[in-house]
Amino acid sequence: MIRWRLTLAALLLGFLAVPLAAPLGLLAGDPSAWLSWAEAPRWLTLARNTCLLLLGTLAVSMPLGVAAAVLLYRTDLPGRHLWRLVTLLTLFVPLPLFTSGWQAMLGSGGWLPLPGWSDTAQGGTRVSPVIAQWTPWGQGIGSAIWIHSVAALPWVILLAGQGLSWVERELEEDARMLMPTWLVLLRVTLPRAGAAIGAAALWVSLQTATEISVTDVMQVRTFAEEVYTQIVGGPELEEGVARASASTLPFVLLAIVMVGVVARRWERRLPPRATLLTPLLPFRLGLWRWPFALLVGGLAGTLLAVPLASLFWRAGRVGTPPHWSAETMFLYLRQAIRPPDGLMLRDSLLLAGVAGLLVAALALLACWAARESRGFRSGLLVLMAAAWAMPGPLIGLGLKTIIDRLLSLTESRWLAQALYHGPSPLPLLWIDAIRFFPCAVAVLWPAARLMPAELTDAARVDCATPIQELRHIVWPILSSVFARAALAVAVLSLGEVSAGKLVATPGMPSYATDIFTQMHYGVTNELAARCVLLLVLVAAGGAGVAVIGWRLEKK
Repeated sequence: MIRWRLTLAALLLGFLAVPLAAPLGLLAGDPSAWLSWAEAPRWLTLARNTCLLLLGTLAVSMPLGVAAAVLLYRTDLPGRHLWRLVTLLTLFVPLPLFTSGWQAMLGSGGWLPLPGWSDTAQGGTRVSPVIAQWTPWGQGIGSAIWIHSVAALPWVILLAGQGLSWVERELEEDARMLMPTWLVLLRVTLPRAGAAIGAAALWVSLQTATEISVTDVMQVRTFAEEVYTQIVGGPELEEGVARASASTLPFVLLAIVMVGVVARRWERRLPPRATLLTPLLPFRLGLWRWPFALLVGGLAGTLLAVPLASLFWRAGRVGTPPHWSAETMFLYLRQAIRPPDGLMLRDSLLLAGVAGLLVAALALLACWAARESRGFRSGLLVLMAAAWAMPGPLIGLGLKTIIDRLLSLTESRWLAQALYHGPSPLPLLWIDAIRFFPCAVAVLWPAARLMPAELTDAARVDCATPIQELRHIVWPILSSVFARAALAVAVLSLGEVSAGKLVATPGMPSYATDIFTQMHYGVTNELAARCVLLLVLVAAGGAGVAVIGWRLEKK
């Protein structure tokens, strides 16, 4: 087993850790890159925008998400199972689709265009309604906060709900004998799930701070956007990567420390297996059941269904004054399926499927190896924290640097064709593995941690090989969770933009990147139809995840 663990550690080091460390290596070799910090006014603007974006997103998504998690996971709310399914489906809607949906609803030509306000990154300014109608909806920090908050709500509900489902029933029963039900929720249930709620807040913060698919369209400059600014300022790629590393290193180090602290705390507070098998103690809503049900339905319809439905309306919008036509929508949908768009979508789906399987397999092996080795588990946590904390563009630049070094060392024509000249899916597959490996580990680790040690001990007493142990013990127990992790990574890969656009080879762009490029020109019928098509496919993948989760709950 030690040999297997060393082999896996070398694999993770070479394919994941080295690209993540490449920007820091270039920074160490170019001390002049630190001079970028001399531009104090611009750094203050970036810091202000990033902090406002994070704080605003957390202020909107956390209270709503935690309250919704309590209602959906711990009460007798009517229709809670349906809304939990809807939450799981929307979990995998890529950020470009959320942005396009709200643009189609509130932007120029949308259902409810918002005139009279343009909140730019340099400060809010009042403009005339005529001018505002010609600008993309909500350019500025307010619009970016809103979209990130809506996209973060499913994550908060899922993570907080999972923590609320792990609270020991005995603690709540004892507390109910001493205090009212609502005090039990405030003083026992929520504090006991505090690690999961903190993990949800950290996840939302990292996703918000490291993505550019929203801020770029809304013209908000953050530390993640600064990567591109520094590249433009440098005459060579390596100099630009070094300057970008210097500009984002303090944030990355702080995020790594926070990820490590929260992960350690969450792991220590994971319940024993017996707690997971104990039925939950529901909180009765009484006369408030149906009012809360209407409130949850209205909130879900406003925040999720309306912008997504606006894409369908925009795909079939035609005429003056504009009206919806099913014939027009199906015309653009057929056009989206035909080459070259249809071929690009097919390739992206195949790539996402392969990425899901490979990343989930690697995460399964990592979780299996980490169960009995504290050192391997600590290294795995550091790797996950670095992959989560680094901005997507910086990860893409790190991989691009490694590819350049690899090609210069080997001078292999085959590698040059596969990793640089293309068309080839390998760079996109590699970047998906780096970015979403932590997500797969996070899905698999709670189940892997609760595997009975008696089974593996008995197998080793009978002289079972590691392959036999993996095949006959680990796989039967974790196969359902593996499928959930693979589907999650596959659907997330469909929406990856910030890193993939930097490493994609000519002739092989991702479908999400092409959508992201078109978003800068407004939501046309063609773009809306392509978003609808991708949305249907994402919903199918999310339904698969929901079915697997339902089967796991039945077990």
